[in-house]
Amino acid sequence: WWRQGALLRDAAMSSGVPIDPACFTTYNELQAHHKLRWVVFGIEDNCIKTIAFADTAKKGREAWADFTSEANCPDGTCRYGVFDLDIAIDDGVHERSNSKIVFLNWADDNAKIKVKMVHASSKDAFRKGLTGVAVDYQAADRDELKYNSMLEMKAAELKIPKASLEKMLTN
Repeated sequence: WWRQGALLRDAAMSSGVPIDPACFTTYNELQAHHKLRWVVFGIEDNCIKTIAFADTAKKGREAWADFTSEANCPDGTCRYGVFDLDIAIDDGVHERSNSKIVFLNWADDNAKIKVKMVHASSKDAFRKGLTGVAVDYQAADRDELKYNSMLEMKAAELKIPKASLEKMLTN
């Protein structure tokens, strides 16, 4: 808790935007307890807050589509998000499952400059409080928000074997 308290102060000092402590509680439900598939955060009332989240009922492409929908990542806005990505790794001999957390930084090209500046200056302090994130993914338009775009851009960082990636892209 002391680390998150320091992060709250750091965020306020770097951009003037504090972080609602409930953000870390919600993130913990995803990261440690695997009760959530994704969480979307945004700046509201000059504070980073939890905007939306979903349980683990949906997976893969279907869950990513909900996560990055217009309702959760509206055009003309900026959002942060975390997504618990299930990865089926098939090395030809064994098939096993793994999950990796993807941090999404959605900063729509059409967002107002001031909104993007506050969002960008608050990102690092917020991101530091989210332990266990495997990769960061930046998206600035709807094409970049697509599931295949994210997988193709981050496959190497996520250590997804080519055969497994091909299956994920077609399912």
